[in-house]
Amino acid sequence: MGTAEQDGNTEAKNSGAEETERFDYDGFWKELVKRFFYLLIKRAIPSLYEEADRDKEPEFLDKEFQDILLTSDKKIRKNPHYADLLVKVPLKNGDERRVLLHVEAQQSHKGGDLPERMNHYRSLIYAHHREEPVALAIATGIRPKKEANYYSHCHFGTELIYKYNNLVLSELDDDVLLSSDNPIDIVLYAAKFAIGKNEERRKFNFLRKSVELLNERGWSEEDKRDLLLFTTTIVNIKDEEILTEYKKILLQYAKEGKAMYISLLTKDETAEAEQRGMEQGMEKGKLEIARNLLANGVPLDLIAKSSGLPTEKIQALAN
Repeated sequence: MGTAEQDGNTEAKNSGAEETERFDYDGFWKELVKRFFYLLIKRAIPSLYEEADRDKEPEFLDKEFQDILLTSDKKIRKNPHYADLLVKVPLKNGDERRVLLHVEAQQSHKGGDLPERMNHYRSLIYAHHREEPVALAIATGIRPKKEANYYSHCHFGTELIYKYNNLVLSELDDDVLLSSDNPIDIVLYAAKFAIGKNEERRKFNFLRKSVELLNERGWSEEDKRDLLLFTTTIVNIKDEEILTEYKKILLQYAKEGKAMYISLLTKDETAEAEQRGMEQGMEKGKLEIARNLLANGVPLDLIAKSSGLPTEKIQALAN
């Protein structure tokens, strides 16, 4: 029989192991919001998006918000399932607004009373700033059927109704998300997919479709890279064989010179992909030199010497 101290250590170790295995929804959503803040606002609060001065960066008031939320209530002060952000958004008229973002970052509906929590946060922010925040609640899981999407209270003639913006993933339309020109909708689509308990092969098929979809879009390589990173993270393939199969698809695209996939590969895979991409880049450069020389009437043999290309390939360019 172990001592109480040993039992405590064992419990702590097991708790630590569980903590390591648990997906960090809180961290995921905070990073996503910070990376694509204005695009998220475009989806969830279009009126604010139109008035925001998007040439300026929003200011995330992380430390200030933690100070505002100092409370003895452990459910509010410490909970791994909530991602709460207070953001100062510059407006085109020179004004600014504080935006409260509360992400119900969990896959079940056991998060308690969301409207009450939204009102509690609103009260704390107002008490601190004497300013009502623009509020957005993002529910990443299925909410209880009887839960209202606003806060209400009526007691002896005193009545309070507090309505805020809601973005409930389970209620978003798949076709709208897939056809959208807003990059954030790709990740919202993936997060909605991740709500259910999906088997590993279905996850693989979903991510392969996402890769093909991103390839078709005209967004920046940096945006597509981060969108793919967030999508792959939230879908979370756990089967090593299927994950390896998925990486082979990424590796093939990376070899074709598409740098957006590099960040999801191992060090060795990245080196191989970069080498192939470099070789393809050199090949393109040689072909460009050959075309320019042909246009200026340079003989084929001289072009072959200058570009390092075989004569047959240069003749094909000439034709």
